Amino acid sequence: MDQTVIPEKAAKKKRKIGKEEVCGTLMAGIPLIGAFFFTLIPLVFSFVLGFCSMKGFSIDRLEFLGGADLFSNYSYILSDGLFWKSVGNTFYAALSLPLSMTLALILAVLLNANVKGKTIIRTIFFLPYVCSVVALTSMWRLVLDTNYGILNDFISMLGFEKVNWLSNEKTYMPVMILMGAWTSLGFNVILFSAALTGIPKSYYEAARMDGAGRFKQFFKITFPLISPTTFYLLVIGLINSIQDFTRFQAIGFGETGPNNAGLTMVFYLYQQGFVNNYTYGMGFAAATSWIVAILILGLTVFNFKVSKRWVHYDD
Repeated sequence: MDQTVIPEKAAKKKRKIGKEEVCGTLMAGIPLIGAFFFTLIPLVFSFVLGFCSMKGFSIDRLEFLGGADLFSNYSYILSDGLFWKSVGNTFYAALSLPLSMTLALILAVLLNANVKGKTIIRTIFFLPYVCSVVALTSMWRLVLDTNYGILNDFISMLGFEKVNWLSNEKTYMPVMILMGAWTSLGFNVILFSAALTGIPKSYYEAARMDGAGRFKQFFKITFPLISPTTFYLLVIGLINSIQDFTRFQAIGFGETGPNNAGLTMVFYLYQQGFVNNYTYGMGFAAATSWIVAILILGLTVFNFKVSKRWVHYDD
């Protein structure tokens, strides 16, 4: 009797496991379905669109460019002086990345010591990172206002003339660099603090016994051991810098600043596809997006190649 009951239980158990596997597969397939419809298909469509002319938003205006005109969208963009100005502006604005990382590392080292309330201080630094970019940009616009801004009020108290921060080509981008560094500072501080916490104190004790000073300890112990975190922040920050758009669009209510000083590559893409869509159109915008993607890919691969020389991983 036992021999007949046990196989039945085993069969039921097998059927139960089969149902669980089916449910698990269906659950895992939901994100894949979303990625197929909302990532893969748009990706393929944008690639094809880069070889088409589509002025306006109607699919009826879509026209495939064949023959000698196949790469006309790309050739026009690469020969457009405004595009190269946007490239220069993008990398100029990316200077906020090394500024933010340097300040974040200094603050993380200071906060890693026995400082009272360091958790609250880290939280305060982190708040701008989780806030809306549009809200933060609106706040900065009020701070930088020529007539009523807090910054110009402070400058006037010191006896200096008020500055048109957002109307002057020379001051526009430095202000945006400071804004970008301030926004990303908290995130960098949190990650650097976590990396510093993971360094064994015995390393520093051994270094002090050997007569190593603070600077030598930093460059021989601290920096090599936090180099993976530094590399991560560098790669992610550079990708975000190249895609920087929202704050540049919001700070000028859709305008590109004095003499296009705030025109970034993605802002250039946006203007082609949505502002001047009946002059250039979605074909130019799609081609621009692929140029930006290739640039990001190239820089990321380059960073990974170079990282072998200065990034140290624990074995």
